[in-house]
Amino acid sequence: MTAEEENIFDSIEEHIGEYAEHLLKALEDGLSAIEQACKKGDYIGSYHDFPTVSYGKNGLPSFSTSFGGGPIDYRECFHSFGRGKPKVDEKSIESFARLIDFVRKHPKLHRRFTIDYTPPPDTEIDIKIDEINIVSGIKDSIDRYIHSNSSYEYDKQKGIEAVTPTIAYVFNKNLDIEICVPILFLQFPFGEHQISDGASIRRISDKEHQARYGVESYNTSAHKSVKSSATHAFVLKGWHVPNAERMWHFDVLSKPRAYPLERINNFFGALRIATTANTGYAQIYSIAKGWAVQNKSDLPYVQGATVRSYPGWFEDYYWNIETVPFISNEEMDEITKLYNTLESATENSIHLSVKRLNQCLVRDNEEDSVLDATIALEALLSDDGNQEMTHKLAMRIGALSRMDQSCDRTPFDSFSDVKKIYAYRSAIVHGSKGLDKKRIIKIDEGNEVNAHVLAVEYLRMILRVLLNHPDYRVPRNIDEKLLLNYRNEKA
Repeated sequence: MTAEEENIFDSIEEHIGEYAEHLLKALEDGLSAIEQACKKGDYIGSYHDFPTVSYGKNGLPSFSTSFGGGPIDYRECFHSFGRGKPKVDEKSIESFARLIDFVRKHPKLHRRFTIDYTPPPDTEIDIKIDEINIVSGIKDSIDRYIHSNSSYEYDKQKGIEAVTPTIAYVFNKNLDIEICVPILFLQFPFGEHQISDGASIRRISDKEHQARYGVESYNTSAHKSVKSSATHAFVLKGWHVPNAERMWHFDVLSKPRAYPLERINNFFGALRIATTANTGYAQIYSIAKGWAVQNKSDLPYVQGATVRSYPGWFEDYYWNIETVPFISNEEMDEITKLYNTLESATENSIHLSVKRLNQCLVRDNEEDSVLDATIALEALLSDDGNQEMTHKLAMRIGALSRMDQSCDRTPFDSFSDVKKIYAYRSAIVHGSKGLDKKRIIKIDEGNEVNAHVLAVEYLRMILRVLLNHPDYRVPRNIDEKLLLNYRNEKA
């Protein structure tokens, strides 16, 4: 970003007052023009592809749309269809022209509404991008005013409320947002639960569902029925993103990498460590706080992206399950504790392992899942010693298993299980023909389990123990304090 880009918002700040006055006058005149069109009985079209939300017997939401069934889109008054004339001729409204002239008289302010593209000299083109962008802000304000107040009658205070989001988008250097990640196929016993300063789990309202319906990415496909199947979202409050010098270039919120993926990763990691629930996410989106570009009706303004961070079998009609798994208050307390511990953890091994845990639970291939889980276990429990790694790792997992109340395996059982998991891993890595023979691990008489499932369970267990007992995040402490019963340590 250049110095000019960094300072443009400071340099246009002095124009806010005059811009607001011109915009309010254009709003007043636009409302009057639309009211006259409505009195003539002219038909005004509705929002295209406007979603509705319904809920299945299992409580999961689903979206549907119908042509012409949404709220009225008052911006349609300014459009012409076929050979017909628009119901309101924007060129005839003097206050619209005055706002355009005002913006064009101030080069840096004008720059906000332009694009950095010059058509070839021999191209016949008469599209005034700056005018389209300037007038679009007026139309947004008009539509917002009518839907918020159910009236065409101008009131200055209500007018200020209607234009404020548009003004904020034009002039604010930073744009405030609330980051939301819908949590797939889980139910929670509350409307909102705070898990840390600035982070919570919140029930998604119907209007927010409708607003997130349109969040898509062209390069990542998420199944529409999976995408809708969330009642609550992980929410991060108090965030902002830098505005772009030219509003045409503002697209940062449509890119997943722009979001705090480590914090999102920590939340889903905490959920997966504390429970065996099958979940994931298919969207990340931001709710604009105090600003907007082209909101629909009275819906919150959102931008975001689709991602495919969920098990592939979710797409096999999983949204039709009879009962959606329920997270209890006790489990929520544990998730909250684990999330905050992960947020404060400084060890790279912890964050790498949580990332691998999340990955192995959304893999389509169980062999890849085993590799993820064992890489995570090695990151947590291996060191620089020259001893045979698998044996040492199995010994340490056996020792730590005694410290997890939910583990029903003896230390020797755990040691043996890990050896078998690694035998399967070795067969994968070396392309053994006997892979299937090692894929199923015998637990006891009559009980067998897939190696990748058992690997994930041990990874969950080890993460629980290490998050609750930070001393053992240093592997040699496991040897000295648990395996060798080192007696010189302080009580």
